[in-house]
Amino acid sequence: MKEARIRIASEWAPEDLTATRALIESGALSLAGLITHSRPATEAAAAYQTAFTDPACLKMTLDWSAHA
Repeated sequence: MKEARIRIASEWAPEDLTATRALIESGALSLAGLITHSRPATEAAAAYQTAFTDPACLKMTLDWSAHA
């Protein structure tokens, strides 16, 4: 496995997040393939194991909807 380091300096303002969300919701900005894995929050330990050891895992999300 190879590692790349990319430095980005950016400051987000609230309107930036609003605009980005609108682009995603309208379909103008696709995040397809960015989040490759998702697990329920109750499986956080296994999710972290996958996130840090599986090279196919680009981004892991924890689903907290059962706890809302």
